[in-house]
Amino acid sequence: MKNVTAIYFSPTGGTKSYVRAVARGIADDFREIDLTNRETRAKEHLFSPDEIAVIGVPVYYGRIPQLPDELLRGLTASHTPAVFVVVYGNREFDDALLELSDLCEKQGFYGAAACAFVAQHTFSPKIAAGRPNEEDLTIAEAFGREIREFMEAKDAKPLSLPGDRPYRSFTVAPFTPKGDKSCTGCGTCVRICPSGAITAEAPRETDAKKCIRCLVCVRACPAGARRVGGPVYSMVKHKLEKELTKTEKEARLFLP
Repeated sequence: MKNVTAIYFSPTGGTKSYVRAVARGIADDFREIDLTNRETRAKEHLFSPDEIAVIGVPVYYGRIPQLPDELLRGLTASHTPAVFVVVYGNREFDDALLELSDLCEKQGFYGAAACAFVAQHTFSPKIAAGRPNEEDLTIAEAFGREIREFMEAKDAKPLSLPGDRPYRSFTVAPFTPKGDKSCTGCGTCVRICPSGAITAEAPRETDAKKCIRCLVCVRACPAGARRVGGPVYSMVKHKLEKELTKTEKEARLFLP
C-alpha cells in the first residue's frame, strides 16, 4: 500500500476524527479529502489498486447523507481497497454501512474492512456526549493497525456487512435551522453548509429540500443567530434523549 487516503463527509467533525484515527493506524502518513466541502466533491479524485482509502460518513435516519449532488461522484477507483466507516448518534446505523459499501463499489472500490462508531448526536449534546473520546479513537486506530496486518496477509475473502436492500426509506425531520434578526450576514453559514441550503442573498433562510439537518450552521454561527426550535423539534429531541441516553453503544468492527 503506497498511499493511504482519509476521505470523509463530516459537517460536525465526529466522522473526520474517526476516519483519521483508522487511517493513522494503517499508516503514519496519509492524505485527506474533505467531501464536506462542495467544491472538493466536484473535483476528480483518482485511485489505483495499490492504494487504500478510508471512507467515512455520518448516519442520518439510518442511511448515508442524501445530498443534492452525489456524495462520491468525484471519486474514481480501479479495484482499490477501501475501509468503510459510518458514524451514528447512538441509535442504530441500520442500512448505512451497506449503502456506503454499495455506493463505493459503483465508484470502483472494494471492501477491505468496515466499522461503525458512535458520536455525539446532532440534535442533542446529551446523547453520546463527548464522543468520540480518547478511548473511541484508540479503538479506531488499533483497528487500522489490524486492517494493515490483515491486508499484508493477502486474505481475499469477501466482506459481509449488516443491512437490507432495498434500504430503509429516508424521511427527514420536519424542521430546519433558521437565522433571526441578530444575523449579521457574515456568510459563515453559506460557506460551511455542506448541501448548499443557505444562500448569500437570504442567509436567514434555509432551503428545506436541500438541508440535511446536520445543524453545523447553528454551531458555527459567530453571532449565535441561527437556531432550530419549535414544538416538533422539542418533542423529537426529548424523545431521543429519553431513549438514547440510557446506555451507549460500542464500536462495531468488520473484517472479511
